[in-house]
Amino acid sequence: MTLLTTFDVTLEFLSDWHVGTGQGQLGTIDAEVRRDADKLPFVPAKTLVGVWRDACETVAATFDQAADRPHAWQAWVTWLFGSQPAQRDDLTARSGRPPIPAALRLTPARAPEWLRAGVRGRPALAQAAVLLRPGVAIDDATGTAADRLLRVEERAIRSLQLHSRITVAMAGAGPDGSATPVPLPVPAELLLRAGARLVEAVGGKRNRGSGRVAVLLSGARLNHADGHPTVTDPRLNQLLSAGVPATPPAPPAAADPVTFYPYDRVNADGRRTVRVALRVLTPVVVADGVLGNVVSSRDAIPGTALLGTVLSRVAHDGPGRIGVSDVAVGDAVPAVADPEDPRTVRPAQPVPRVWQRGDKGRGRTVHNTLSSAATHDERARAMSGWIVRDGDGWRHVDSAMTASTHAVVDDEARRPTIDSGGVYTYLGIAPGTLLCTDIRLPARARLRLGKGERLRFGRSRKDDFGLVEVVAIVDPLRDPPPPVLGDRLRVWCVSDVLLRDKRLVPDPSPQALAETLSAALAPASVEVHDADTAAAVTRREGFAVAWGRPRPSQVALRAGSVVTLVVTGPVGPDRLAELERDGIGERTAEGYGRIRFNPPELTADDPAVDFSHGSADPQVRPTELPREPHPLEVNAWRRAIRRASAELAPDDLVPGISRLAGNRAQLGSLRAQLERLTLPSGRDMVRHWIEATRAVPARRKMWEKPTRNEKAEPESVLDELARLLLDSPALLWERLQLAEEQPALALAPGREDAIRQVLHTEALTIAVTDALRRLLRQLGNATGPGVGARAKNRTAPSPARTTAKEAR
Repeated sequence: MTLLTTFDVTLEFLSDWHVGTGQGQLGTIDAEVRRDADKLPFVPAKTLVGVWRDACETVAATFDQAADRPHAWQAWVTWLFGSQPAQRDDLTARSGRPPIPAALRLTPARAPEWLRAGVRGRPALAQAAVLLRPGVAIDDATGTAADRLLRVEERAIRSLQLHSRITVAMAGAGPDGSATPVPLPVPAELLLRAGARLVEAVGGKRNRGSGRVAVLLSGARLNHADGHPTVTDPRLNQLLSAGVPATPPAPPAAADPVTFYPYDRVNADGRRTVRVALRVLTPVVVADGVLGNVVSSRDAIPGTALLGTVLSRVAHDGPGRIGVSDVAVGDAVPAVADPEDPRTVRPAQPVPRVWQRGDKGRGRTVHNTLSSAATHDERARAMSGWIVRDGDGWRHVDSAMTASTHAVVDDEARRPTIDSGGVYTYLGIAPGTLLCTDIRLPARARLRLGKGERLRFGRSRKDDFGLVEVVAIVDPLRDPPPPVLGDRLRVWCVSDVLLRDKRLVPDPSPQALAETLSAALAPASVEVHDADTAAAVTRREGFAVAWGRPRPSQVALRAGSVVTLVVTGPVGPDRLAELERDGIGERTAEGYGRIRFNPPELTADDPAVDFSHGSADPQVRPTELPREPHPLEVNAWRRAIRRASAELAPDDLVPGISRLAGNRAQLGSLRAQLERLTLPSGRDMVRHWIEATRAVPARRKMWEKPTRNEKAEPESVLDELARLLLDSPALLWERLQLAEEQPALALAPGREDAIRQVLHTEALTIAVTDALRRLLRQLGNATGPGVGARAKNRTAPSPARTTAKEAR
């Protein structure tokens, strides 16, 4: 099967594995496994692409030995995975050329959606995906375990199947595979398939048996013949059927995802607003600041990061062209919507700086300082975050953030080192967050963007970060009503505003805003009323990917600032509505300069704000479950069986068996029967043992338990064993209290019977073995405090027994 520019990769683990966070839990675990939002282990895209690239470089170095052109195959590796300027042997760095971006992009390898949906709200199932591995350090001098160096680490279980989506940016395929996928070039497919075949392990301690994995591309399969799993790839065999391939052609030029429109506004037939709702799939990092090795992100995606993608998706339905100033892309801000109808999405807006929240910014009461100031006892502070209009009040929204720690692995040491860069952390917008952006387009322009398409924004977007999905498009959006005019004009900045003074120097001040509005509203003029003004300044940094250099800093009037203006002269509401739609100041096409005039947020005396909500991801129901029990269910039930067995008394499992506490021979014989249950004809062998025990009067008497009625026949423990081991499979689950529905231990209702059937023999072995151990422990406590006392009793017979033996 030929690979297309969009395909899936399956990782099937053949042993337990560890991709850690670099952290532990004090006193319990020294190394934690990395988990996703659903608490399931996953393989980060950086980890997968690292081992995959290393394998492809090995393949390319082998093929280059027979190539007619030096580094012919290595050029294809660079085209797929990008160049590495930090490496000494990087060809682009040595030749002074700019870095080559990677054409291959992938998502983290995660469990399928039906499994992730099944474990939500079931922590026992999620915890069953990991196990604990103890270990010690070996003393080099003595060759024994070193003192005080016990280590316990988590590992993900084997048999997990994880999936990653791969896209390759090529001309004709569209950025991120948005258009119809096209076949990959043969050299790229050969490298990817051969490299995947060479990947044998991922994660930590992969040189010592951990992390064995089979990387399966389209058409490849895993065979378990003779107990040795092997990967079979018919397409790879076909590509290598003629031996070492010939020298490949040069790789194609990297696809340019951005179409530039070097024109000003050229459409005079009006504009409309299109609202696009986005769901974050992987953390989005739009750098806001760097502190040490921690990169923090903004809680919204700025329009600067969105503009290039939007311009590449704008098409004109009629003759003519589209200028850059014809398109304006707003910031993708947090939003809320009805889970059943994403088209009801409502974007959030920054909290006005005139709002103050009680209890040092943590209380439930909010005051509008334009109307009334908070008392000293309320200890009010300026409110932060985002708000959305909700009925007669407002709803407070905060973007959930998530931390992701990564390490730069040195190619030679195969571990993180100081020289390679060490460990760093990204703090980004969490997956599941709903974002919304408003885009202004010419009336005859069309946005070539559909529901379900996936886009990438921000830092490190080729692997673990920056992936978002379009969930709804509202086209066109109804224009809001014109502003209400009063004796004063209050301006609320809902985005950062870039302004300059007469000398073209950045001037993020209310006075500069007033001067700009006076020019826009001429012949009317405005002046700042300082008493009712609350403004702040912010600074934005940027980076030009095409140039490989940082952009100049942007100093702006901060979003949320409120400026009160005194108006002189007539001002029409239509002109104010036009300024609200188009923005004010510089770079309005990138989302700067969004303002609102006299909004209701600034007239409410004590705004009613609901702080109990957030932009959470709705739960997804499982849609596709396998018939056989999943390894997570099996592991969760095993843990539940061990806990229930540890709390169960021997007589509660097998009534009357405690009277055999002093009979080692019969208890040992019963233990031997547990091994027979695993054999094909084991049940018949166990039944034969029970019947043979009954046939011997002395043995039968040992297994009989007395009754209160002397005339009644004594009850036999052998009958209880026969019911438990052979005749009544449900009896075991009743006595373990696992016979009813177990919603916390199954991915969906109705799967418990299949799990019980698979684990019945194992559960019998665990429960009966625990009961026998308790009985033997009772015997040891009765005969002496330790093994020495029991050994003494066995080697020194009593005088009575000696006399009887001598007499016989």
